[in-house]
Amino acid sequence: MSILNQASDGLFNVLIVLVRALVRFGPKGREDLILACGGAIDAFDTSQLTRTLNRWTELGLFDEEGGSVVITEPYRSALGKSADEAEARLPKVARTVVLQPTNNTRFWESEGAKSADLSRGVAWMLAQDVYALDVNSDRLAELEGRQLIDSGTQKIAQNNTRWNGLKTWMLYLGFARDGMQWAVDPTQALREALPDIYGSYRELSAPAFVERAASVLPVLDGGAYRIQVEGALKESVWPRRRAGIASSSLSRAIQRLDREGFVTISNRSDTEGVVSLTGSNARTWRDVSHVALVQAGKAR
Repeated sequence: MSILNQASDGLFNVLIVLVRALVRFGPKGREDLILACGGAIDAFDTSQLTRTLNRWTELGLFDEEGGSVVITEPYRSALGKSADEAEARLPKVARTVVLQPTNNTRFWESEGAKSADLSRGVAWMLAQDVYALDVNSDRLAELEGRQLIDSGTQKIAQNNTRWNGLKTWMLYLGFARDGMQWAVDPTQALREALPDIYGSYRELSAPAFVERAASVLPVLDGGAYRIQVEGALKESVWPRRRAGIASSSLSRAIQRLDREGFVTISNRSDTEGVVSLTGSNARTWRDVSHVALVQAGKAR
């Protein structure tokens, strides 16, 4: 199974259709669910529905109870009670599912890896200089080959199909954005993770914020999957960051959240530690000692 092989393992828009149907109509047998998603239409190819249902059942989003397909808990409650609400919340839920440790145990394997191909791909993309990164699939493959210590046995993505799959899923899961051009940017993922990062707190030191963000989104700086990927890269090609220096991808997200009014970043003189946000050419934007949560984000 490989999430990035979209032709064989499903598309996110097909996942949306399945989730909307289950939220709207409740548990259904597999055949009835496929029919509810349009399977009764003449000349309709149901293979993508079947493949997507199979893959996300293996990942734990769906299950079968008493012969009916159900959305498993706690994901069912997290999606809400209406189809529109579920569709809006699905990126965060899907992100939670694919980053689960149980879906990433075979991190560098090609067979039975569940969602590990997506996790290592996202972690690798977020580890790059996002301002210099050429996201053409051929250029990404060349860069992967240069950076990996053992490119013979370790792969980020295997071919153009999977590079394209990675970029598509990164966009949907909030690790990239699309406008004038596709760009690595984890702002959406980080924004939606803020309640889990802060918990009952309203302010965190910058080092604590980065650490807690990595525990929720382990593809970010210091996260478990990010550490595995960075450990497989040649230092001569991929210079390692010094302690206290945020990657350009995480820096971009924190800076954007501050500008959008979801957090407030500051640098106080009486602090024990700071995190330096970096921009293009590893230029330091600013040093941050604290990141405070703003209850209602708004443009400033």
